Amino acid sequence: MRTALTLLPLFIVPCAVADTATAPHVRVNYRDMGSTHAQAIADTVSAAWTVYRDEFGFDMPETVLVEAAIERGAGARLYTDGADRLYLTLPDAAKLNRPEVSGVFNLYGMCHELGHMAMYRMLKNRDWMTTAAAEGWAHYAGSLVVDRVYALKGEKLWCDPYDYRKDGSARLTQQLAGPDPDEVTRGAGQWRALEQIIGLKGFAPLFRGWYAAQPDLADPAPALSAAAGRAIPAKAAQIEPWWSKARELFVERRAISSMAARTLDPGKLSGKPTAMQGDDGTPDGKKSIAGGGHARLFESPGGEWYLRGVSLFGSRYGAPEAPSESFEIALCDEQMRPIATWAKPYSTFDRGDARWVKLDVQPTLVPAKFYVCFNFRPTGTKGVYVSYDSSTKGHSQTATPGKPGSPFDAGDWMIRVDLDKPKSADALGGG
Repeated sequence: MRTALTLLPLFIVPCAVADTATAPHVRVNYRDMGSTHAQAIADTVSAAWTVYRDEFGFDMPETVLVEAAIERGAGARLYTDGADRLYLTLPDAAKLNRPEVSGVFNLYGMCHELGHMAMYRMLKNRDWMTTAAAEGWAHYAGSLVVDRVYALKGEKLWCDPYDYRKDGSARLTQQLAGPDPDEVTRGAGQWRALEQIIGLKGFAPLFRGWYAAQPDLADPAPALSAAAGRAIPAKAAQIEPWWSKARELFVERRAISSMAARTLDPGKLSGKPTAMQGDDGTPDGKKSIAGGGHARLFESPGGEWYLRGVSLFGSRYGAPEAPSESFEIALCDEQMRPIATWAKPYSTFDRGDARWVKLDVQPTLVPAKFYVCFNFRPTGTKGVYVSYDSSTKGHSQTATPGKPGSPFDAGDWMIRVDLDKPKSADALGGG
């Protein structure tokens, strides 16, 4: 289950770095941690990077940046931004010991998170994917890479040397043989089964094919199946039965609006749009939401109205050059069930001061009450800050189309819409 978290762009407020450890394609910035531990982290990530690039054929970043810190009183946490960074926080240095002593699988965890990075750099749009698929992939890939890293570096790689092969494929095999494997383990088992069909080098073209397919979230399975066959045509006949079984575990089921998308040619509209806004024009804060979108509720004036444009007050954060990917705008009914979705380029938003950005959409009929939702899929180093206005509340959620959201209590997102009527309904226009 995804949890909505507020992300801060870590490139703006860097941690105070005490020292740096390096290895090929890896730099570790570390605080309150011994150099031996930091070098073990660097060497582990470097070895795993090599496996993902050479054996899987993934497009790995030239340099992986690891931010590692000991923070007293904090919990153990390891995650990736999905692009080129890993973040590791531990409450004390003892948590870097072997798992049977520390209770923390650091070495496996880094191989696991690099698996997410390898997938996410290619499969940027994966809203259709369940936790069982995403985490199952990283569990499968991370377990296999642990084995390969051991073959490259041996047991003395880690700062507290041990035979870490027990944390790799052997552990996954044992989990799969258990009486009731959880869904992540079962997902890992499905990825392992696919490896037997397409081989390690088949995953990269598969993920590229799935990304290019841009599947309809209303029913993504057919498009994903067809894309898999096109990505690896020599194995298409064998992939199909695998997919018939895996899709029940891998594809997220979303509620779809009973109202079908009904569009109109822009030339058939009155050309006199009505702007609907519920903010006072002055932002009182801004947020970037991980695992959720920015959704605002509107009410139609009554009659036949078409959404023809949306505006958002915000600004992009991250690298000076916008990422070459898209975000989504969704028109949803009152229950957040999607009616229509439009992809727009990240480059629409500039870095710096927030401003109003207006985006045209294919004119689409709206119900009496409807949400407009922006889904930026942000990370700590890429996203859009959406401003909110605290003078009005109760009309906004953090949500993604087709899934239950959470009320946004700090105010309402600064999102506006333009509605227009057909010419035939415009009495003053002579229709």
